Amino acid sequence: MKSRSVRTAGFFVSAALVLQGFAALVSGCGRRTEQPLPAVQADLVVCTDLEPAVYEPVVKEFEERTGLTVEVQAGTSEEVRGWFAQKQTERSRDGSRGAAQPEEWDLAFGVSTELLDEYKALWLPCESSEIEMLDSRYVSPDHAWTGFSVLPLVIMYNTNVVTYRELPVGWESLLEPRWQGRVAFADPEQSDVSALALAAAMLSSQSGEDYMERLAENLNREVLKTVEQGNEGILDGRYSVGVTTEAAAQTLRSGGADVDYIYPEEGTAAVLDGTAVRAGSSHEGAAREFLDFTVSRDAQKIMSVSQNRRSVRMDAATEKGLDPMEKLPLLEADQDTFSEAKQRAKALWQQAAGKEGGA
Repeated sequence: MKSRSVRTAGFFVSAALVLQGFAALVSGCGRRTEQPLPAVQADLVVCTDLEPAVYEPVVKEFEERTGLTVEVQAGTSEEVRGWFAQKQTERSRDGSRGAAQPEEWDLAFGVSTELLDEYKALWLPCESSEIEMLDSRYVSPDHAWTGFSVLPLVIMYNTNVVTYRELPVGWESLLEPRWQGRVAFADPEQSDVSALALAAAMLSSQSGEDYMERLAENLNREVLKTVEQGNEGILDGRYSVGVTTEAAAQTLRSGGADVDYIYPEEGTAAVLDGTAVRAGSSHEGAAREFLDFTVSRDAQKIMSVSQNRRSVRMDAATEKGLDPMEKLPLLEADQDTFSEAKQRAKALWQQAAGKEGGA
């Protein structure tokens, strides 16, 4: 996903056009001069690594309800990490903006909470007005961030390629020789989903720390750039199985695609993304209002229905086609344990992927 900027300001542009037309009328028969339209000032600037299909419905609904104009600075996870790092650097320098830094932004939306914790110094503690209805597991203890959605990891497979007798059951299934070169797996250096999957497999499977070497070998030491590429590859039959999120797999399955998925029997993990207001934001009030809206009943319903993402609200019903969260084989480990496991797994992965014959 390339970095992109989206600004919604239809009303202001229309008003500007009317004023421009009126000015032309009162100028009589004099020579017509083209005047540039005034730039629309956003009321709020959001940075995110979410896909448009996820953030656009939420942003649109927020704008319609509040009348505020929102600008979205969207990029890849690595780009967002770079923006955070740049902002942190600015705090200790003269405050000048780097060349690759987007325009001043007010809050991070739908970003991995692990990444938000990594740059905790950037955030303004904000207790949401919806706090009583939020699952405490999905809120930062110091309110530096508030969860937005929960994404359990699954193994998805193509039902036209994988027979009933070949169905995967867990992380160890991805190591079977029958799937050599047929497993879709994104680069764990670029994908938080893949890095978390390696951590979960290392913590729960019988292969332990050997899992990284064995998986790299079964992948022919070749990985994809994104999880989305893997989903597409499974969908068109280039790959038989692969690691993805429950939300992506369920959306494809419910849409009629020839795919299905399982939760690894050894135990799986879930990605938690969240929202955080930047300390020093010039639009703090609007940022707080947006944060509250992201966890409102209506916004969570929009997100759950359209994208099959799990809600962070305690009063949210499980969407049709999904098992209740308490029935999923989630590993009993806290975020610190997973963070440490991810770092260890990525280090072992680098060793395995860098061996002779690697991509």
